[in-house]
Amino acid sequence: MDNTTLIVTLALIATVCSVALFANWYGNRTVPGLLSIAMGFALTSAGALLLASQGTLPPIISILLANSMIMSGRIPMLMGLTSFWNQEKSLLPLFCGVCFIGAVIGFYYFTMIDESVLWRIRIYSAMIIIFCCCSVYVVANGLKIERRLRPVMAISSNLGANGLIGLFSFNAISEAIIALTRPALPLSDPNAGTTLLLLAAVLSILTIALAVIIMTMEELSVEHKENAIFDPITTILNHRTFVEVSQRVLGVALRYTKPVSLLTIEVENLDQIAKQFGVRIANELLRHFSLQATDHRRNEDVLARSSFNQFHMLLPGVDEAGAAIVIQKIQKAVMGEDFIYRGNKLNIKMVIATITKREEDLHLQQMMQESELALFQAKRKLQSIPDA
Repeated sequence: MDNTTLIVTLALIATVCSVALFANWYGNRTVPGLLSIAMGFALTSAGALLLASQGTLPPIISILLANSMIMSGRIPMLMGLTSFWNQEKSLLPLFCGVCFIGAVIGFYYFTMIDESVLWRIRIYSAMIIIFCCCSVYVVANGLKIERRLRPVMAISSNLGANGLIGLFSFNAISEAIIALTRPALPLSDPNAGTTLLLLAAVLSILTIALAVIIMTMEELSVEHKENAIFDPITTILNHRTFVEVSQRVLGVALRYTKPVSLLTIEVENLDQIAKQFGVRIANELLRHFSLQATDHRRNEDVLARSSFNQFHMLLPGVDEAGAAIVIQKIQKAVMGEDFIYRGNKLNIKMVIATITKREEDLHLQQMMQESELALFQAKRKLQSIPDA
């Protein structure tokens, strides 16, 4: 195939894929890192087009500027991947930035001072291998962490992430091979080595864009599944899942004739905190409370957020005395851990009601109705005692 045709194909695919990635970011702006990936991809694609124009444009543009754009574009792509996979504290983008500065100096020397195509190929190949290895590590490590922390992610196919890992691994290996076999000729020359490199660039650009879009769709699918099971603010079970899980727990308790206690917990001053400090701080307070409650429950206990300021905790095998102990632990944990915002200590005012049922009385809906009534009575009792 004529290299001119490949260069035109590369230009068309790079343009379409760049537009697709920006559209992917615009339509999914809640997903972190997509803008950085799209900007880095566009910069890298533009650099590849300039690099393919060797022989028609001055070397300072088609070699020095082109290689600088390709390598500098990889840095925001790597930063976008670290944000996407919740690894913002990773030092790999900084490391690549330092390597990039050294590579630019080398390209300037072997382009403007001591002309050497062979050394330019070696520097370029070394940088691409470094970028690919860093990208593989970020995606693989992020996928490992997410699978451990997010149960829904563990059962997802992760086709986009695995595609990126495979592509970057292949690029690192193939770049080392091409660096050893490619002749020291401009990409516009009709040579088998340059044709292979152009074909590899076309396939890489197309595959990276497709893998990122698939990875985004899979992340949105995982979030949708998680929101159907977990409360998005506190990350504990939502009310619908609580009902489903509790029905199974009550069935086991009825079979083994064990008592079951149900705690209904209401954060009374959540509305006041939201009006005074904002909804974000109120959500932080809810997360703080759910974390404390989660740390003081057993594995078999079921904790869920049932409404704006209300939580339910089902305690299988726990009688009245055991429920009282659990309440004391939760109150002690919440009151003992200060929640500070801008120097202000925000106290959680909560009311806890509990009911305990045995054998034939183990009906979830009835227990929840009686628990609501007990909570209402407890709130009225507290209102009649100012010091409480």
